[in-house]
Formats: sequence, C-alpha cells, structure tokens
Amino acid sequence: MPKIVSSIAIAGSPEAIFDLVTTASHWPAWHPATIGVGGVTECPFALGDVVEERARIGGRMYEGAWTVAQHERPRHTLLRGGSGRISIAYHFEPGEDGVTFRRELMYDEGLFGGAGQTALEDQMRRESDEALRRLKALVEGLLQR
Repeated sequence: MPKIVSSIAIAGSPEAIFDLVTTASHWPAWHPATIGVGGVTECPFALGDVVEERARIGGRMYEGAWTVAQHERPRHTLLRGGSGRISIAYHFEPGEDGVTFRRELMYDEGLFGGAGQTALEDQMRRESDEALRRLKALVEGLLQR
C-alpha cells in the first residue's frame, strides 16, 4: 500500500494542537486539495465521527466521507475513507516546546487511476508538505491569540 508521509514541529501544548488539527473546519485553510468540509467540522472530531470532504486532486474533483476509526487524544487519530481504500493517520509526538506532527496518507495501489499515477503521487506529496507548512502557521497563529 503506497504511503505519503510528512512531518513538522509545531509549538504549543499537545492538547491544544491536537484539538486544532482535528477540527475539520480548518482543513480548507491548510490543505491545498481541500475545497470544503461538512459533517462534524466545528469541534475536534471524536471516535466514530464522520467528516465529509470535497477535494481537487490532480485536476479531478473528489467527494467522500472520512470516519474517525481510531482516536487517542492527544497522541493519534486515524481517518478511514468511505470505501476503506484510503486512510489518513495523524501522529502527535510531544517534545520540549510542542509536538512533532506526522501525517500519513495511505491508499490502495491504483486508487486514483493508472495513467499518470506517478505524477499524481508526486503532486500529493508536494501538497502534503505544503499542507503541513500551512498547518504550522495556522495553529501557531491561533495559539498566540
């Protein structure tokens, strides 16, 4: 199963960072592919919650639902896509001044189509790295208020 992993250090308390990252209303502000969200979006999601997402990946529009399949505040959460062929894990490793946040996107081979798969994976990797840069700025900015 292919996996795209990105990580970044974020300053702040682990609980506050976890809560902001798991509040889906922030997704469009930090993830370049996310166009909109629905479902449980205005508070940190919990085990069993469902978040609906509209995204643009490689010029194609996708709509789907993520179900929170694992949840251990403030250390880990796992979102599983509706078909079960894609999932996103968030890991929060506490450190001296905050956390190292790691995002893992895991998906079935060929999920996004055959032709151009490598180019699409490269784009998703770039977007994941950019997403974490934006997330760091967003979370640290909100925590400084």
